Amino acid sequence: MSLGIDQDLHDLDTAVGTNASSTRRPAQVREASSESRRAWVIAAVVVFGWGINFVFAKHALNQFDLATFNFFRFAAMSAIGWIVIAATNQIRPIEPQHRRPMVLVALVGFLGYVFGFSVGLNFTSAFSASLLLALVPMWVLAITATRQRQLPQAASLVAVGLAAIGTTMFVTARTSVSFGWGDLISVAVAAAYATYLLMNRDLVDHYPPVTLTTYGISIAAIPVMAATAWQLPNQEWSAVTTTGWLALLWLVVAPVFVAWSVWNWVLQRLEPTQVAPLLFAVPVVSGITSWIMLDETITPGQIGGTALVVTGLILNQLHRN
Repeated sequence: MSLGIDQDLHDLDTAVGTNASSTRRPAQVREASSESRRAWVIAAVVVFGWGINFVFAKHALNQFDLATFNFFRFAAMSAIGWIVIAATNQIRPIEPQHRRPMVLVALVGFLGYVFGFSVGLNFTSAFSASLLLALVPMWVLAITATRQRQLPQAASLVAVGLAAIGTTMFVTARTSVSFGWGDLISVAVAAAYATYLLMNRDLVDHYPPVTLTTYGISIAAIPVMAATAWQLPNQEWSAVTTTGWLALLWLVVAPVFVAWSVWNWVLQRLEPTQVAPLLFAVPVVSGITSWIMLDETITPGQIGGTALVVTGLILNQLHRN
């Protein structure tokens, strides 16, 4: 399988029903196609939300200590998750064969990515972090190729290459990027998220999206809260403004709890290697958001970078079809 093509065919056969009558098959094919298009639209909306997340996250981290920020964020996300799945009757027992994968997904995704994201962002610029997050599709291709012991198809490499070049042009045209510890952490975080995408695919078919997100957050919250609680008395609370609290509220509700639950829904319908290149749009959205909210200039280099990113995404979509 390369970029999920074989899995797509399998999923389509399953959706249509190999034993269904020939008179019902066209309608079922149209329904499966409509579901796929809806999943792509929702995936694009999630990516847009992640793009504007960088501005809010950096604003909150400028007011909260890193430890305090993560303590409140993970505690609140876990609490909201359990309230929602209890109210909607979505609490599910974890099957014995899924316990180890569930813990690994929580550690790689929610501890490695969500917690690691804030650490990397705290030591680098929002736009450097957004650029390095866009390495996720390349990590996905590399990990998938290693697992399958075969190189990705040439068309996929060209699409990813164009999008990567465009992302680099966009971010470096906006600001100088000095590589440091925050950037190294962000590279590792991108690898963690790519691993999460691939590992989580084995769980999304067995648990409701919100349930899976809540379990992952709750498992990761244990070591995070234990490691950060000591910093709470040292937080300078007078430095936190109303916008700082609102930014933290956004970061609790939108980019992880809501977006990751919706993303799990998307992964039930699309392969990780299909949707991963959408993440190249994150730094583009981040840059445009900063232009609007922070009154920063859009340069010709950013426009050219945007064009390359969009071209790469279109090529990826055409190759998928």
